[in-house]
Amino acid sequence: MGHLPLLLDLSGRKVVVFGGGAVGERKARLFSQYAEVTVASLDFSAGIQQMAAEGSIDVVEVDLPGGVSALLREAFIAIPATSDTDLNLRLEEVAKAAGVLVNRVDGVGEVVVPSVVRRGPVVVAVSTLGESPALARLLRERIETVLDEGYGDMARLLGEMRGVLKERVADQGERRRVLYEIISDDEVWHLLAESYEKGYKRAGEHIPPDERDSLDAGDPPEGLHRRD
Repeated sequence: MGHLPLLLDLSGRKVVVFGGGAVGERKARLFSQYAEVTVASLDFSAGIQQMAAEGSIDVVEVDLPGGVSALLREAFIAIPATSDTDLNLRLEEVAKAAGVLVNRVDGVGEVVVPSVVRRGPVVVAVSTLGESPALARLLRERIETVLDEGYGDMARLLGEMRGVLKERVADQGERRRVLYEIISDDEVWHLLAESYEKGYKRAGEHIPPDERDSLDAGDPPEGLHRRD
């Protein structure tokens, strides 16, 4: 069936990393930004110990594969990241049997972590499904040169304008037309690079005249997205 690209909210979700070495540390550092991470191993790298001391992850000292079933209880994703390939396969089998998704460190599992470019609410993810991490990295670097911070500002601006238009313009087609005018206006992009407020005011000029007063003379919501 193949992999379906998704953006997942992992807030409050449990991710279990098996292995306390360099690979486990890298995975723990990544996933701890989004989920509740537990690292299980007999030994832990200095980086993992530091993260545990800071409270960003939990660690469980265990001689794997002992205690795996208990560790996987209520887990959403399991990451077998030990230095023992056979042990990783056993851990993967146990996780799958428990209905837990697996992110592999030496191949393509059920969960694939792509290379990501973020510009505010704009997220672009690139993956070669394990065929060539180098190519994925190259594509990400090229996207980074094109996708500057202005795209994040434009996404926020359009989100705010959508809210205004939904309240003030009943016709969906007209709302869509106005938003397309804004995104196609080179002056909006230019002014956004100077300040969010200037770009917001310029975008407000595209609001139909009888609705423009409701935009508070083109001023953005107070205190939001200031860059100057």
